[in-house]
Amino acid sequence: MNHAVKLIKNIVLGLFGAILLFLFVISVIGTCTINSDEIVSYQNDNPFWHIAVLGMACLIGTVLMKRFRRQIRPKYFYLALGVLLFTLVCFTQLWPKGDSGILLEIAEHIGSGNYQDFLPGGYLYNQPHQIPLAYLCSILYLVFGRNYVFVYQAANCFFTVGVLYLLQKLYRRFKGELPVGGFLAVSFLFVPFLFYVTFVYGTTPGLFLALAACVQLTKYMDSGKLFHAAFCIVLLVAAKMLKSNYLIFAVAFAAILFYDFLRKANLRHAAVIVVLAASVAVSGIGVKVFTQHQTNIISNGGIPYILFVAMGFQEGTLAPGWWSGYHTMVFENMRYDVKKAAECGKENLLERLQVMKEDPAYGADFMYRKLSSEWSEPTYESIWIQQNRASNIRLARPLENLFSGGGRLSGAYVMFCNFFQTFLYFFSLLFVIGKWKKITASEMLLPVIFIGGFLFHIFWEAKGQYTLPYCVCLMPMCVWGYGYALKAVSRISFASSK
Repeated sequence: MNHAVKLIKNIVLGLFGAILLFLFVISVIGTCTINSDEIVSYQNDNPFWHIAVLGMACLIGTVLMKRFRRQIRPKYFYLALGVLLFTLVCFTQLWPKGDSGILLEIAEHIGSGNYQDFLPGGYLYNQPHQIPLAYLCSILYLVFGRNYVFVYQAANCFFTVGVLYLLQKLYRRFKGELPVGGFLAVSFLFVPFLFYVTFVYGTTPGLFLALAACVQLTKYMDSGKLFHAAFCIVLLVAAKMLKSNYLIFAVAFAAILFYDFLRKANLRHAAVIVVLAASVAVSGIGVKVFTQHQTNIISNGGIPYILFVAMGFQEGTLAPGWWSGYHTMVFENMRYDVKKAAECGKENLLERLQVMKEDPAYGADFMYRKLSSEWSEPTYESIWIQQNRASNIRLARPLENLFSGGGRLSGAYVMFCNFFQTFLYFFSLLFVIGKWKKITASEMLLPVIFIGGFLFHIFWEAKGQYTLPYCVCLMPMCVWGYGYALKAVSRISFASSK
Protein backbone atom coordinates (compact mmCIF):
# COMPACT_ATOMS: atom_id res chain seq x y z
CA MET A 1 0.00 0.00 0.00
CA ASN A 2 2.84 2.42 0.81
CA HIS A 3 4.26 1.76 -2.65
CA ALA A 4 0.90 2.62 -4.24
CA VAL A 5 0.62 5.81 -2.19
CA LYS A 6 4.11 6.89 -3.20
CA LEU A 7 3.37 6.11 -6.84
CA ILE A 8 0.17 8.19 -6.77
CA LYS A 9 2.03 11.11 -5.19
CA ASN A 10 4.74 10.96 -7.83
CA ILE A 11 2.20 10.79 -10.65
CA VAL A 12 0.26 13.78 -9.31
CA LEU A 13 3.33 15.94 -8.75
CA GLY A 14 4.87 14.81 -12.03
CA LEU A 15 1.72 15.72 -13.95
CA PHE A 16 1.40 19.03 -12.11
CA GLY A 17 5.03 19.86 -12.85
CA ALA A 18 4.68 18.89 -16.51
CA ILE A 19 1.63 21.12 -16.91
CA LEU A 20 3.38 24.06 -15.26
CA LEU A 21 6.48 23.56 -17.39
CA PHE A 22 4.31 23.57 -20.52
CA LEU A 23 2.49 26.72 -19.40
CA PHE A 24 5.76 28.43 -18.50
CA VAL A 25 7.21 27.67 -21.94
CA ILE A 26 4.18 28.92 -23.87
CA SER A 27 4.06 32.04 -21.69
CA VAL A 28 7.63 33.04 -22.54
CA ILE A 29 7.50 32.29 -26.26
CA GLY A 30 4.10 33.79 -27.01
CA THR A 31 1.30 36.00 -25.71
CA CYS A 32 -2.37 36.07 -26.59
CA THR A 33 -4.38 39.28 -26.63
CA ILE A 34 -8.13 39.86 -26.91
CA ASN A 35 -9.83 42.77 -28.64
CA SER A 36 -13.19 44.32 -27.76
CA ASP A 37 -14.97 41.70 -29.92
CA GLU A 38 -13.27 38.94 -27.86
CA ILE A 39 -11.24 37.77 -30.86
CA VAL A 40 -7.92 36.24 -29.81
CA SER A 41 -4.65 37.25 -31.48
CA TYR A 42 -1.39 35.32 -31.18
CA GLN A 43 1.89 37.17 -30.82
CA ASN A 44 5.48 35.99 -30.50
CA ASP A 45 7.29 36.88 -27.28
CA ASN A 46 10.92 37.31 -26.32
CA PRO A 47 12.01 34.67 -23.77
CA PHE A 48 15.06 36.75 -22.86
CA TRP A 49 12.95 39.49 -21.30
CA HIS A 50 10.92 37.01 -19.28
CA ILE A 51 14.04 35.33 -17.93
CA ALA A 52 15.55 38.76 -17.17
CA VAL A 53 12.40 39.77 -15.25
CA LEU A 54 12.52 36.53 -13.23
CA GLY A 55 16.16 37.25 -12.37
CA MET A 56 15.31 40.83 -11.44
CA ALA A 57 12.45 39.61 -9.25
CA CYS A 58 14.86 37.33 -7.37
CA LEU A 59 17.37 40.14 -6.97
CA ILE A 60 14.79 42.62 -5.70
CA GLY A 61 13.24 40.06 -3.38
CA THR A 62 16.61 39.17 -1.89
CA VAL A 63 17.44 42.82 -1.20
CA LEU A 64 14.02 43.51 0.33
CA MET A 65 14.27 40.46 2.60
CA LYS A 66 17.59 41.71 3.99
CA ARG A 67 16.77 45.40 4.39
CA PHE A 68 13.10 45.47 5.37
CA ARG A 69 12.30 43.38 8.40
CA ARG A 70 9.09 45.15 9.28
CA GLN A 71 6.12 43.02 8.33
CA ILE A 72 2.89 44.05 6.65
CA ARG A 73 0.03 43.74 9.11
CA PRO A 74 -2.62 41.63 7.38
CA LYS A 75 -5.63 43.45 8.86
CA TYR A 76 -4.39 46.80 7.54
CA PHE A 77 -3.62 45.25 4.15
CA TYR A 78 -7.11 43.76 3.88
CA LEU A 79 -8.73 47.02 4.96
CA ALA A 80 -6.73 49.06 2.45
CA LEU A 81 -7.44 46.58 -0.34
CA GLY A 82 -11.16 46.56 0.45
CA VAL A 83 -11.27 50.37 0.33
CA LEU A 84 -9.34 50.38 -2.96
CA LEU A 85 -11.70 47.85 -4.56
CA PHE A 86 -14.80 49.67 -3.33
CA THR A 87 -13.38 52.88 -4.77
CA LEU A 88 -12.96 51.12 -8.12
CA VAL A 89 -16.60 50.04 -8.01
CA CYS A 90 -17.72 53.59 -7.21
CA PHE A 91 -15.58 55.09 -9.97
CA THR A 92 -16.83 52.66 -12.64
CA GLN A 93 -20.48 51.79 -11.86
CA LEU A 94 -20.60 49.49 -14.86
CA TRP A 95 -23.76 47.68 -15.85
CA PRO A 96 -23.36 44.01 -16.75
CA LYS A 97 -23.19 42.58 -20.26
CA GLY A 98 -23.25 39.10 -21.79
CA ASP A 99 -24.50 36.33 -19.50
CA SER A 100 -24.53 38.59 -16.45
CA GLY A 101 -26.59 41.10 -18.43
CA ILE A 102 -29.03 38.35 -19.36
CA LEU A 103 -29.28 37.40 -15.70
CA LEU A 104 -30.26 40.99 -14.88
CA GLU A 105 -33.18 40.71 -17.30
CA ILE A 106 -34.10 37.28 -15.92
CA ALA A 107 -34.04 38.65 -12.36
CA GLU A 108 -36.60 41.25 -13.42
CA HIS A 109 -38.75 38.56 -15.04
CA ILE A 110 -38.67 36.25 -12.02
CA GLY A 111 -39.30 39.18 -9.68
CA SER A 112 -42.50 39.98 -11.54
CA GLY A 113 -43.63 36.34 -11.69
CA ASN A 114 -42.72 35.96 -15.38
CA TYR A 115 -41.13 32.53 -16.03
CA GLN A 116 -40.65 32.78 -19.79
CA ASP A 117 -36.92 32.09 -19.46
CA PHE A 118 -37.72 28.58 -18.17
CA LEU A 119 -39.69 27.69 -21.32
CA PRO A 120 -38.10 25.74 -24.22
CA GLY A 121 -35.65 28.04 -25.96
CA GLY A 122 -35.34 30.25 -22.89
CA TYR A 123 -31.95 30.91 -21.34
CA LEU A 124 -32.62 28.91 -18.16
CA TYR A 125 -34.29 26.06 -20.05
CA ASN A 126 -31.18 25.70 -22.19
CA GLN A 127 -28.71 26.23 -19.34
CA PRO A 128 -30.31 25.05 -16.09
CA HIS A 129 -26.96 25.22 -14.27
CA GLN A 130 -27.52 29.01 -14.16
CA ILE A 131 -30.82 28.70 -12.28
CA PRO A 132 -29.41 29.04 -8.71
CA LEU A 133 -27.51 32.21 -9.68
CA ALA A 134 -30.66 33.53 -11.38
CA TYR A 135 -32.63 32.95 -8.16
CA LEU A 136 -29.99 34.81 -6.15
CA CYS A 137 -30.12 37.75 -8.58
CA SER A 138 -33.92 37.79 -8.45
CA ILE A 139 -33.87 37.96 -4.63
CA LEU A 140 -31.40 40.83 -4.75
CA TYR A 141 -33.57 42.51 -7.40
CA LEU A 142 -36.65 42.29 -5.18
CA VAL A 143 -34.73 43.98 -2.35
CA PHE A 144 -32.63 46.56 -4.23
CA GLY A 145 -34.22 46.83 -7.66
CA ARG A 146 -31.92 47.11 -10.68
CA ASN A 147 -29.27 48.68 -8.48
CA TYR A 148 -28.63 45.23 -7.01
CA VAL A 149 -25.86 45.14 -9.61
CA PHE A 150 -23.84 47.63 -7.59
CA VAL A 151 -24.67 45.87 -4.32
CA TYR A 152 -23.30 42.70 -5.91
CA GLN A 153 -20.14 44.53 -6.97
CA ALA A 154 -19.70 45.90 -3.46
CA ALA A 155 -20.09 42.36 -2.10
CA ASN A 156 -17.45 41.25 -4.60
CA CYS A 157 -15.01 43.55 -2.80
CA PHE A 158 -15.54 41.52 0.35
CA PHE A 159 -15.26 38.21 -1.50
CA THR A 160 -12.07 39.29 -3.25
CA VAL A 161 -10.43 40.25 0.03
CA GLY A 162 -11.78 37.02 1.48
CA VAL A 163 -10.16 34.97 -1.28
CA LEU A 164 -6.73 36.48 -0.50
CA TYR A 165 -7.31 35.86 3.22
CA LEU A 166 -8.13 32.19 2.57
CA LEU A 167 -5.17 31.79 0.23
CA GLN A 168 -2.98 33.27 2.96
CA LYS A 169 -4.23 30.61 5.38
CA LEU A 170 -3.44 27.88 2.84
CA TYR A 171 -0.01 29.41 2.21
CA ARG A 172 0.84 29.31 5.92
CA ARG A 173 0.33 25.53 5.83
CA PHE A 174 3.19 25.27 3.33
CA LYS A 175 5.60 26.96 5.80
CA GLY A 176 7.27 29.02 3.11
CA GLU A 177 10.37 31.17 3.48
CA LEU A 178 8.47 34.41 2.90
CA PRO A 179 6.38 35.74 5.80
CA VAL A 180 2.65 36.36 5.45
CA GLY A 181 3.39 39.99 4.57
CA GLY A 182 5.44 38.79 1.61
CA PHE A 183 2.58 36.62 0.45
CA LEU A 184 0.16 39.55 0.64
CA ALA A 185 2.54 41.82 -1.28
CA VAL A 186 2.94 39.29 -4.10
CA SER A 187 -0.76 38.35 -4.22
CA PHE A 188 -1.64 42.04 -4.64
CA LEU A 189 0.24 41.92 -7.95
CA PHE A 190 -2.36 39.53 -9.39
CA VAL A 191 -4.27 42.57 -10.64
CA PRO A 192 -6.55 40.77 -13.16
CA PHE A 193 -8.32 39.03 -10.29
CA LEU A 194 -8.90 42.36 -8.54
CA PHE A 195 -10.65 43.76 -11.62
CA TYR A 196 -13.23 40.99 -11.37
CA VAL A 197 -15.02 42.96 -8.63
CA THR A 198 -17.12 44.58 -11.36
CA PHE A 199 -18.13 41.17 -12.76
CA VAL A 200 -21.69 40.39 -11.64
CA TYR A 201 -21.41 36.64 -11.95
CA GLY A 202 -20.63 33.58 -9.85
CA THR A 203 -16.86 33.64 -10.37
CA THR A 204 -15.66 35.60 -7.32
CA PRO A 205 -18.23 34.59 -4.66
CA GLY A 206 -18.05 31.00 -5.88
CA LEU A 207 -14.25 30.99 -5.58
CA PHE A 208 -14.51 32.43 -2.06
CA LEU A 209 -16.85 29.62 -1.02
CA ALA A 210 -14.74 26.95 -2.74
CA LEU A 211 -11.53 28.13 -1.03
CA ALA A 212 -13.34 28.34 2.31
CA ALA A 213 -14.28 24.71 1.70
CA CYS A 214 -10.57 23.98 1.04
CA VAL A 215 -9.65 25.43 4.42
CA GLN A 216 -12.33 23.37 6.15
CA LEU A 217 -11.17 20.21 4.40
CA THR A 218 -7.60 20.74 5.58
CA LYS A 219 -8.89 21.30 9.12
CA TYR A 220 -10.84 18.06 8.91
CA MET A 221 -7.79 16.17 7.66
CA ASP A 222 -5.74 17.60 10.53
CA SER A 223 -8.25 17.05 13.34
CA GLY A 224 -10.58 14.34 12.07
CA LYS A 225 -13.56 16.37 13.31
CA LEU A 226 -16.63 15.73 11.16
CA PHE A 227 -17.90 19.25 11.84
CA HIS A 228 -15.23 20.60 9.51
CA ALA A 229 -16.10 17.99 6.88
CA ALA A 230 -19.79 18.91 7.05
CA PHE A 231 -19.04 22.65 6.81
CA CYS A 232 -16.73 21.92 3.88
CA ILE A 233 -19.50 20.10 2.01
CA VAL A 234 -22.03 22.90 2.62
CA LEU A 235 -19.60 25.54 1.34
CA LEU A 236 -18.63 23.47 -1.69
CA VAL A 237 -22.23 22.78 -2.70
CA ALA A 238 -22.98 26.50 -2.42
CA ALA A 239 -19.96 27.30 -4.63
CA LYS A 240 -21.04 24.73 -7.21
CA MET A 241 -24.55 26.18 -7.31
CA LEU A 242 -23.20 29.67 -7.98
CA LYS A 243 -20.89 28.41 -10.74
CA SER A 244 -21.03 24.84 -11.96
CA ASN A 245 -17.30 24.74 -12.85
CA TYR A 246 -16.52 24.58 -9.13
CA LEU A 247 -17.66 20.99 -9.30
CA ILE A 248 -13.99 20.39 -10.21
CA PHE A 249 -13.13 21.30 -6.61
CA ALA A 250 -15.51 18.58 -5.40
CA VAL A 251 -13.78 15.99 -7.59
CA ALA A 252 -10.41 17.15 -6.25
CA PHE A 253 -11.66 16.89 -2.66
CA ALA A 254 -12.82 13.33 -3.25
CA ALA A 255 -9.47 12.45 -4.85
CA ILE A 256 -7.47 13.84 -1.92
CA LEU A 257 -9.65 12.07 0.63
CA PHE A 258 -9.26 8.80 -1.28
CA TYR A 259 -5.49 9.30 -1.37
CA ASP A 260 -5.42 9.94 2.38
CA PHE A 261 -7.68 6.93 2.91
CA LEU A 262 -5.06 4.76 1.21
CA ARG A 263 -2.43 6.24 3.53
CA LYS A 264 -4.31 5.89 6.81
CA ALA A 265 -7.24 3.52 6.10
CA ASN A 266 -9.51 6.12 7.70
CA LEU A 267 -13.09 4.94 7.09
CA ARG A 268 -14.40 8.42 7.91
CA HIS A 269 -12.87 9.62 4.66
CA ALA A 270 -14.94 7.11 2.71
CA ALA A 271 -18.09 8.30 4.47
CA VAL A 272 -17.26 11.94 3.72
CA ILE A 273 -16.73 11.12 0.03
CA VAL A 274 -20.15 9.43 -0.12
CA VAL A 275 -21.88 12.33 1.63
CA LEU A 276 -20.09 14.84 -0.63
CA ALA A 277 -21.23 13.06 -3.79
CA ALA A 278 -24.76 12.66 -2.46
CA SER A 279 -24.95 16.33 -1.43
CA VAL A 280 -23.86 17.55 -4.87
CA ALA A 281 -26.43 15.27 -6.53
CA VAL A 282 -29.25 16.18 -4.12
CA SER A 283 -28.59 19.91 -4.51
CA GLY A 284 -29.08 19.60 -8.27
CA ILE A 285 -32.23 17.54 -7.86
CA GLY A 286 -33.55 19.97 -5.24
CA VAL A 287 -33.15 22.97 -7.57
CA LYS A 288 -34.90 21.06 -10.35
CA VAL A 289 -37.84 20.00 -8.15
CA PHE A 290 -38.24 23.49 -6.67
CA THR A 291 -38.16 25.08 -10.12
CA GLN A 292 -40.78 22.72 -11.52
CA HIS A 293 -43.02 23.39 -8.52
CA GLN A 294 -42.55 27.14 -8.80
CA THR A 295 -42.96 27.48 -12.58
CA ASN A 296 -45.05 24.42 -13.53
CA ILE A 297 -42.52 23.90 -16.33
CA ILE A 298 -40.84 20.52 -16.68
CA SER A 299 -37.17 20.68 -17.63
CA ASN A 300 -35.58 18.02 -19.82
CA GLY A 301 -32.07 18.70 -18.52
CA GLY A 302 -31.05 21.52 -20.83
CA ILE A 303 -28.29 21.50 -23.45
CA PRO A 304 -26.38 18.18 -23.29
CA TYR A 305 -22.83 18.58 -22.02
CA ILE A 306 -21.48 16.72 -25.05
CA LEU A 307 -22.36 19.78 -27.14
CA PHE A 308 -20.02 21.95 -25.05
CA VAL A 309 -17.27 19.37 -25.58
CA ALA A 310 -17.98 19.22 -29.32
CA MET A 311 -17.79 23.02 -29.47
CA GLY A 312 -14.47 22.81 -27.63
CA PHE A 313 -12.98 20.89 -30.57
CA GLN A 314 -14.19 23.16 -33.35
CA GLU A 315 -12.49 26.05 -35.08
CA GLY A 316 -14.24 29.24 -33.94
CA THR A 317 -14.38 32.85 -35.01
CA LEU A 318 -12.97 33.94 -31.63
CA ALA A 319 -10.35 31.23 -31.18
CA PRO A 320 -10.13 27.41 -31.43
CA GLY A 321 -12.67 25.77 -29.15
CA TRP A 322 -14.17 29.05 -27.97
CA TRP A 323 -17.87 29.91 -27.83
CA SER A 324 -19.51 29.86 -31.27
CA GLY A 325 -23.20 29.36 -30.50
CA TYR A 326 -22.95 25.82 -31.85
CA HIS A 327 -24.46 24.20 -28.75
CA THR A 328 -27.55 26.44 -28.79
CA MET A 329 -28.01 26.07 -32.55
CA VAL A 330 -27.94 22.25 -32.41
CA PHE A 331 -30.30 22.16 -29.42
CA GLU A 332 -32.78 24.40 -31.22
CA ASN A 333 -32.48 22.48 -34.49
CA MET A 334 -33.23 19.25 -32.63
CA ARG A 335 -36.34 20.96 -31.18
CA TYR A 336 -34.92 20.71 -27.65
CA ASP A 337 -34.76 16.93 -27.79
CA VAL A 338 -31.87 16.12 -25.44
CA LYS A 339 -31.26 12.64 -26.83
CA LYS A 340 -31.14 13.74 -30.48
CA ALA A 341 -29.00 16.78 -29.63
CA ALA A 342 -26.56 14.58 -27.71
CA GLU A 343 -26.32 12.15 -30.63
CA CYS A 344 -25.64 15.03 -33.02
CA GLY A 345 -22.96 16.41 -30.71
CA LYS A 346 -21.32 12.99 -30.42
CA GLU A 347 -21.23 12.60 -34.20
CA ASN A 348 -19.71 16.04 -34.69
CA LEU A 349 -17.14 15.40 -31.97
CA LEU A 350 -16.10 12.08 -33.50
CA GLU A 351 -15.79 13.75 -36.91
CA ARG A 352 -13.45 16.38 -35.47
CA LEU A 353 -11.38 13.77 -33.63
CA GLN A 354 -11.11 11.78 -36.85
CA VAL A 355 -9.81 14.86 -38.67
CA MET A 356 -7.15 15.33 -35.98
CA LYS A 357 -6.28 11.64 -36.07
CA GLU A 358 -5.74 11.73 -39.82
CA ASP A 359 -3.72 14.95 -39.57
CA PRO A 360 -1.81 14.84 -36.25
CA ALA A 361 0.12 18.01 -37.08
CA TYR A 362 -3.14 19.93 -37.41
CA GLY A 363 -4.49 18.33 -34.22
CA ALA A 364 -1.40 19.36 -32.27
CA ASP A 365 -1.56 22.88 -33.71
CA PHE A 366 -5.27 23.16 -32.83
CA MET A 367 -4.69 22.10 -29.23
CA TYR A 368 -1.68 24.40 -28.91
CA ARG A 369 -3.70 27.38 -30.13
CA LYS A 370 -6.64 26.48 -27.89
CA LEU A 371 -4.53 26.02 -24.76
CA SER A 372 -2.52 29.17 -25.49
CA SER A 373 -5.72 31.21 -25.84
CA GLU A 374 -6.83 29.97 -22.41
CA TRP A 375 -3.59 29.91 -20.43
CA SER A 376 -1.32 32.41 -22.20
CA GLU A 377 -3.71 35.37 -22.22
CA PRO A 378 -2.23 37.18 -19.22
CA THR A 379 -5.14 39.51 -18.41
CA TYR A 380 -7.64 36.65 -18.05
CA GLU A 381 -10.11 38.85 -19.93
CA SER A 382 -10.07 41.32 -17.03
CA ILE A 383 -10.09 44.19 -19.54
CA TRP A 384 -12.59 42.62 -21.93
CA ILE A 385 -15.20 42.14 -19.18
CA GLN A 386 -15.10 45.92 -18.62
CA GLN A 387 -15.50 46.91 -22.27
CA ASN A 388 -18.74 47.78 -24.07
CA ARG A 389 -20.57 48.26 -20.77
CA ALA A 390 -22.79 51.20 -19.97
CA SER A 391 -21.90 53.22 -16.88
CA ASN A 392 -23.87 55.49 -14.57
CA ILE A 393 -21.00 57.97 -14.63
CA ARG A 394 -18.33 59.24 -16.96
CA LEU A 395 -15.22 57.18 -16.39
CA ALA A 396 -12.07 58.94 -15.29
CA ARG A 397 -9.59 59.32 -18.14
CA PRO A 398 -7.07 56.77 -16.74
CA LEU A 399 -9.81 54.14 -16.40
CA GLU A 400 -11.18 54.95 -19.83
CA ASN A 401 -7.70 54.62 -21.28
CA LEU A 402 -7.12 51.34 -19.49
CA PHE A 403 -10.47 49.78 -20.44
CA SER A 404 -10.29 50.95 -24.05
CA GLY A 405 -7.82 48.21 -24.87
CA GLY A 406 -5.77 50.40 -27.19
CA GLY A 407 -4.21 53.12 -25.04
CA ARG A 408 -0.75 53.31 -23.51
CA LEU A 409 -2.02 52.43 -20.06
CA SER A 410 -3.80 49.40 -21.46
CA GLY A 411 -0.63 48.31 -23.25
CA ALA A 412 1.42 48.73 -20.07
CA TYR A 413 -1.16 46.69 -18.17
CA VAL A 414 -0.97 43.81 -20.67
CA MET A 415 2.84 43.87 -20.50
CA PHE A 416 2.80 43.79 -16.70
CA CYS A 417 0.32 40.91 -16.68
CA ASN A 418 2.42 39.09 -19.26
CA PHE A 419 5.48 39.12 -17.00
CA PHE A 420 3.47 38.34 -13.88
CA GLN A 421 1.93 35.29 -15.54
CA THR A 422 5.42 33.96 -16.26
CA PHE A 423 6.34 34.72 -12.61
CA LEU A 424 3.28 32.75 -11.49
CA TYR A 425 4.00 29.66 -13.58
CA PHE A 426 7.76 29.57 -12.97
CA PHE A 427 7.74 29.86 -9.19
CA SER A 428 4.80 27.45 -8.93
CA LEU A 429 7.03 25.01 -10.82
CA LEU A 430 9.74 25.57 -8.20
CA PHE A 431 7.16 24.59 -5.57
CA VAL A 432 6.90 21.17 -7.20
CA ILE A 433 10.68 20.77 -7.17
CA GLY A 434 11.15 21.98 -3.61
CA LYS A 435 8.18 20.15 -2.07
CA TRP A 436 8.47 16.85 -3.94
CA LYS A 437 9.90 14.76 -1.10
CA LYS A 438 8.06 16.30 1.83
CA ILE A 439 4.61 17.26 0.59
CA THR A 440 1.64 16.19 2.72
CA ALA A 441 -1.75 14.94 1.58
CA SER A 442 -3.52 18.22 2.42
CA GLU A 443 -0.79 20.20 0.64
CA MET A 444 -1.60 18.27 -2.55
CA LEU A 445 -5.12 19.70 -2.62
CA LEU A 446 -4.36 22.84 -4.62
CA PRO A 447 -2.18 20.98 -7.17
CA VAL A 448 -4.98 18.46 -7.74
CA ILE A 449 -7.50 21.27 -8.20
CA PHE A 450 -5.25 22.91 -10.78
CA ILE A 451 -4.70 19.62 -12.62
CA GLY A 452 -8.45 19.09 -12.72
CA GLY A 453 -9.08 22.57 -14.13
CA PHE A 454 -6.38 22.17 -16.78
CA LEU A 455 -7.55 18.74 -17.94
CA PHE A 456 -11.20 19.80 -17.95
CA HIS A 457 -10.55 22.79 -20.19
CA ILE A 458 -8.64 20.69 -22.69
CA PHE A 459 -12.00 19.24 -23.63
CA TRP A 460 -14.57 21.86 -22.63
CA GLU A 461 -15.54 25.07 -24.38
CA ALA A 462 -12.64 27.49 -23.98
CA LYS A 463 -12.51 31.01 -22.56
CA GLY A 464 -9.72 32.98 -20.94
CA GLN A 465 -11.78 33.90 -17.89
CA TYR A 466 -12.51 30.23 -17.13
CA THR A 467 -8.86 29.63 -16.17
CA LEU A 468 -8.70 32.53 -13.70
CA PRO A 469 -9.85 30.61 -10.56
CA TYR A 470 -7.26 27.88 -11.06
CA CYS A 471 -4.45 30.39 -11.58
CA VAL A 472 -5.54 32.24 -8.44
CA CYS A 473 -5.19 28.91 -6.62
CA LEU A 474 -1.53 28.83 -7.72
CA MET A 475 -0.70 31.85 -5.56
CA PRO A 476 0.25 30.00 -2.33
CA MET A 477 2.48 27.64 -4.32
CA CYS A 478 3.95 30.48 -6.38
CA VAL A 479 4.92 32.47 -3.28
CA TRP A 480 6.37 29.35 -1.65
CA GLY A 481 8.45 28.77 -4.79
CA TYR A 482 9.51 32.42 -4.82
CA GLY A 483 10.69 32.19 -1.22
CA TYR A 484 12.49 28.94 -2.08
CA ALA A 485 14.32 30.74 -4.90
CA LEU A 486 15.20 33.73 -2.70
CA LYS A 487 16.66 31.42 -0.08
CA ALA A 488 18.78 29.73 -2.76
CA VAL A 489 19.99 33.11 -4.07
CA SER A 490 20.86 34.24 -0.53
CA ARG A 491 22.91 31.09 0.03
CA ILE A 492 24.78 31.62 -3.23
CA SER A 493 25.49 35.29 -2.48
CA PHE A 494 26.60 34.43 1.08
CA ALA A 495 28.93 31.70 -0.19
CA SER A 496 30.43 33.99 -2.83
CA SER A 497 30.98 36.78 -0.27
CA LYS A 498 33.01 34.40 1.91
